[in-house]
Amino acid sequence: MITFLHTLGVVAAWSGLFYKLRALRQNPRDPALAALCAVFALSGLSFFVSLPPVWVRVDELTGVPNIAAVLAQSCVLSLVVGQQVVLTYWARPPERARRIVRWQLAFCAASLVALVTLFCLLTPTVQRVKGFTLYYVHDPYYVAYLSLYVGVYLIGEANVFRVCWGYSRVAGRTWLRRGLRVIAVGAFATLGYGLIRAGNVLGTVFDFDLRAWENVAWLCGDLGSALTLVGWTLPGWGPRVAAAGHWLTAYRRHRRLYPLWAALHEAVPTIALAPARGAFADRLEFRQLEFRLYRRVIEIRDGQLALRDRHDPVAAEKAREEAVAAGLPESEVRARVEAVRIRTALANKARGRAGAASAGTSADRAAARRDLAEETVWLVHVATAFAALPGNAAEPADSGGARTGGVQVEPVPQQSADAN
Repeated sequence: MITFLHTLGVVAAWSGLFYKLRALRQNPRDPALAALCAVFALSGLSFFVSLPPVWVRVDELTGVPNIAAVLAQSCVLSLVVGQQVVLTYWARPPERARRIVRWQLAFCAASLVALVTLFCLLTPTVQRVKGFTLYYVHDPYYVAYLSLYVGVYLIGEANVFRVCWGYSRVAGRTWLRRGLRVIAVGAFATLGYGLIRAGNVLGTVFDFDLRAWENVAWLCGDLGSALTLVGWTLPGWGPRVAAAGHWLTAYRRHRRLYPLWAALHEAVPTIALAPARGAFADRLEFRQLEFRLYRRVIEIRDGQLALRDRHDPVAAEKAREEAVAAGLPESEVRARVEAVRIRTALANKARGRAGAASAGTSADRAAARRDLAEETVWLVHVATAFAALPGNAAEPADSGGARTGGVQVEPVPQQSADAN
């Protein structure tokens, strides 16, 4: 599991690095962006060195057992300070930020020197790719080493959580707010790793053992770090993913409305702004989807208005009774009734028969009060019900001069309004 988590961290860190390097090339003098790129690079390096095959290879190349541990933890300590640098440049005026950053970097350098010195004083030199902390935790030099590392780690991550969560409450941009919250959640999760490592130190004093929590420590540390890395980049790529999702939703709705629109357009050609295209060509419409969807909704409504004096209220009422008797949900009942009204109006138009003009059903009146998005969803439901009607749904049955619908109720497939 640990190897998988480290690999996930490598991918997340270096993907984020390559993504941010593009922005850094455009703004090479942005110190916060440069510090953020350093955070991604250091994070990826720490995960990479911690992979067991890499750990062994680094030890072999240097001839120093477990030197991969101090390399990885030095990277972690540096990236924790790097995050503070990013937040400092974001929160303070440039001149004041530079003064604070100088102190932060000096602290980082001093901590690294102390970390390496304490590592060199370790007496056991047995290579421990797994369980390094648990093996050395009884060495007094390693206790000091781990205390320094964990202290910086916990203080830094707690500050990232505090600052990012606080900023998320006042951030004006939606995706910036979301990114800050993801960073905060990730930083909070990494505190679990730091607390378990602190428990490893305290266990030597108070005689308790947290060996059973080792996998939890790595889970908190690696997944929390991955979440933090995602959060730093989310404001950049989040809106693009959202836009792609909106486009896909618009495309699916545009396609779902086609059968209903095509039937109305055949009966009332004047509703179309542009010449009609076949079903296959309609599938290939990828540009200006929001506008095309808007036009399709308007044209369907125009077609319904043009056929309002062709409706067969008897058929619609019969369809309602049968749908209710079949136990269909209210929303599906209303959509089916509207679909039958449209189908009978189309049939009467084709036969040159007049229908029964009305002020519109309750479904019409409710739809008229919807905004465009709600009306689009409603019409998609109607189009689904319309496509599911049997072929004889509009056949009149004359009885005493009255037309009835003879509509056979079949369950409409339960599909999302966005289904293709």
